Amino acid sequence: MAIVTKDFHVWFEVINKKGQKLTFFNNETPEHNFPIAFEVNFSDSPTPSVNTVTLYNLSKSHSDFFEKDEKVYLYANWGPHKKLISEGFITKFDVAQHDGTTDSKVINFTEGTDYNNVKANSLKVEKKKEVKRSKLVEATKPGHYENKIVNHHRKQVWVPAKKVSHRVKTRETKVIRSNKVYRKGTSYEAVIKGIAAQCGIKISKLQLHKNPVLKHAYTAKGKPLTLIKQLVVHTESSFTYVKGRLEIVDPKSEKRTWIDIDDQDLVQPPSTNSADSTKKKTWEITLPFVPEMVINTGINMKSHYLKGRFYVKSGQHTSDGENPQTQCSLLPM
Repeated sequence: MAIVTKDFHVWFEVINKKGQKLTFFNNETPEHNFPIAFEVNFSDSPTPSVNTVTLYNLSKSHSDFFEKDEKVYLYANWGPHKKLISEGFITKFDVAQHDGTTDSKVINFTEGTDYNNVKANSLKVEKKKEVKRSKLVEATKPGHYENKIVNHHRKQVWVPAKKVSHRVKTRETKVIRSNKVYRKGTSYEAVIKGIAAQCGIKISKLQLHKNPVLKHAYTAKGKPLTLIKQLVVHTESSFTYVKGRLEIVDPKSEKRTWIDIDDQDLVQPPSTNSADSTKKKTWEITLPFVPEMVINTGINMKSHYLKGRFYVKSGQHTSDGENPQTQCSLLPM
C-alpha cells in the first residue's frame, strides 16, 4: 500500500484533576522539535495494557504537572491530522534521568479504565421486604378492688394502679441488599449489559459471536469484571481494550478495517515460529508506523514472502523520537 513516511507528528495531552490541560507537541520542525518517544501495546488480552511515553528536557513547571491518576491521550500520525493511538490514566512516573546532555522523564499509563477495582458490592440491589416483628408496649393498669381472702375472711381489697408491659405483634418494611438474579431464558447479551450498566462499566462495542440464553436462573455474585469475562467465554467472543476503550467482539466476524501490505511496506521480511502448527502459525511483521493498526484489523498480505488474509492478534507502536514503527503478530483467517 506504500505507507507515506514523512511529516511525523506526535501529541501527548495530560489533563489534571482540576481540568487543566498540558499538551506536548512535536512535528520535527525548528519551532516544535520536541522528541516524544512512546511504546504502546495492544493485544486480545482482557487486561489493560501498560504503555509508556518518554519526554525530554522538561522545565520544572512541566515536570511538576504530572500526578498519578491524571488522564492522558496519545495521538500520532504522518501529517497534521490527529489520530488517537491510546488513552488512559497515569499509574507511575519516574524521576527525571540525566545522561550528561539530556534529561528524560518516563511516564507509565494504563490504557483505558481498569475496572478490576470495581467491588462486588456494587452488584447488590435494594429490595423492600415485609417482616414480622414484635415489641413491648407499656401501659398503666388502673387501680381497682379485688376479692381477696384475708385472715380466713373474703373481703374487697384495693389494688393500686401500676405499669405493666406486654408484647404486641407488628409488621414492618425492611430494606435489604441482595445480588441481582437474572431469570432463566435471559440472553447472555442482556446479562452482560445489565452487569455493566449497574456497575458503571463502559463497553464501547458489544458484538457477540453467539448469544445463548440462560438455562437456569443466574445470580450476579462476585467482581463485576470477572463475571463479564466468564460470560464472554460462553459466547465465544473476544474481550479486549482497543485504544483505551473496552470492546467485546466476535473474532470470527468480518473485520471492520482492511489494510493491504506489500513488500514496499515491510521493514524486514515476515518471520514465524516454526514450532507452531500450520493452522495456528503466527507471523510477525514490522512496518513504518500505522496508526490505524489495532486488534482484529484485517491484513491482506501481498508480499513476495507471504500472501493471504490475516488478522492482528497483538502488536506494538513504538518510537524513539525519530523512527516510528508498528510491529504486529498475525493469524490466518
